[in-house]
Amino acid sequence: MLAILDSASRETFLVAMGHRLGISARDVFTGEGPQQLAQARACNEMMISIWSQLWATKDSSGGGYPDPEFLSALLNKADAGDARAHLRHAMESALRAVRAPGAGDTDGS
Repeated sequence: MLAILDSASRETFLVAMGHRLGISARDVFTGEGPQQLAQARACNEMMISIWSQLWATKDSSGGGYPDPEFLSALLNKADAGDARAHLRHAMESALRAVRAPGAGDTDGS
């Protein structure tokens, strides 16, 4: 995953991961259980971190977390809300998105 964050697919990966976490957060609210609110909150916190990281990437100011710290921060936020399964699913989905033919192309091909 660190290799993807250090590649031309970085933005596509971050967007796909944030999108997938948004869907997970929505799905949490349709389920039942005592962890529902904590998981939704964790998904929200992870999305905020992802969007902030993406913003820092596009801003080119060098802001944002270094990649290893970014991943650690996501894991900590996931663990705080028992939402590691949601993070894992989002990461796997984002990896598939960047590995799909044409993914990350800037010319639309």
